[in-house]
Amino acid sequence: MNDYISDIYKTLDILCVESDPKTIEIYKKIFPRMFKNLYCAKNGLEGLEYFQKNEIDIVITRYNMPVCNGLQMSRKIRKIDASVPIIMVTSLQSIDILKEAIDLHITGFLKRPFTTASLLSVFNQAVKSIIVDRCIMKEQSQKITYSTYQEGVTFAKEKIITKNDLQEEERLFNLTCKVVYKPKDILSGDSYIIRKINENEYFIFLVDGMGKGISASVTAMLCSSFVNYSIDVLKEEKKSFSLEKLLRSLLTFIQPNLLQYEVLCAHFMHFNQDKKVLNYAIFSMPPVLYMLDTDEVCKLKSNNTPLASYTKKVVLNTLDLQKLSKMLIYSDGLNENIVHGSQENYNTYITEDFQRAESVEEFEYLYQKKIKIQEDDITYILLT
Repeated sequence: MNDYISDIYKTLDILCVESDPKTIEIYKKIFPRMFKNLYCAKNGLEGLEYFQKNEIDIVITRYNMPVCNGLQMSRKIRKIDASVPIIMVTSLQSIDILKEAIDLHITGFLKRPFTTASLLSVFNQAVKSIIVDRCIMKEQSQKITYSTYQEGVTFAKEKIITKNDLQEEERLFNLTCKVVYKPKDILSGDSYIIRKINENEYFIFLVDGMGKGISASVTAMLCSSFVNYSIDVLKEEKKSFSLEKLLRSLLTFIQPNLLQYEVLCAHFMHFNQDKKVLNYAIFSMPPVLYMLDTDEVCKLKSNNTPLASYTKKVVLNTLDLQKLSKMLIYSDGLNENIVHGSQENYNTYITEDFQRAESVEEFEYLYQKKIKIQEDDITYILLT
């Protein structure tokens, strides 16, 4: 026996089910040196109890035993574990017994009387099947570990790219600014950035890559990376911010990298505290909800079609923020979730909950009470 096979034996627990005391003595002389643990039972019923109470890796059983024979026990074991190797020891040559044993996927047969050499030969075949199973499990485990590692790295990268300059102070003008970012999968189609350009200007960018998986995620990350870089350069060179210039530069950068039918939905929102205005371009995103000094909820609707490889015209508009008291900017993953106990989506209730909520925590509570399950990436930015 080679060292590798011997090492495998020493990790295994064996159950020997045998009614003959002399055969049990043979097992007790051979197996303790080979296996990690040896369990002995004198009939099938006792053997089944041992199997149920212990982590058994291999079974050797006599066919002909009182109370419960080897096949009867094996049938019950197979209901618990379909793959554990079972070796049947028998002097019978019955075709019916052989057929039933094959149906139960008995791993090997040992004809009585047997020699030590024949015993080890049958065991080696059984242990090889365990080795194969373990190698497969190890490979699967390695794949899972690698996949988990890659997901972790990817999510860490996404968190770097989704930059938020207001994460610590959480203030935009005189309002609290908080973000809820909950990707459905690691490869999220949503991305956002919140940048403080200077003491009086802020920029919010929220993008939703249409579709699922790598393509949407890569495009969203590319856009966020480019916008972040552009703002960093602008701040370093102490140049004034222009939303129109940023949009044109982003289009020039991203359009060659888009697939033929790929589109992007996005919010581009430039807040100017001195002028108390918001310059914005919304590309097929859900309407921005906002409230002024009344209880009325207003909607800032899209003023552009989705960004695509063929986009040429860009429309910018302005909103007076003199009396702004609350604002909600979000991707469609928020409002499209199905509500508990109905076929309605959350869009039916989002205005009411926005109106009621005095904080992001309260809004999240109202939202979570209503939805069944998160069906898409959820990103929203709430100013209160």
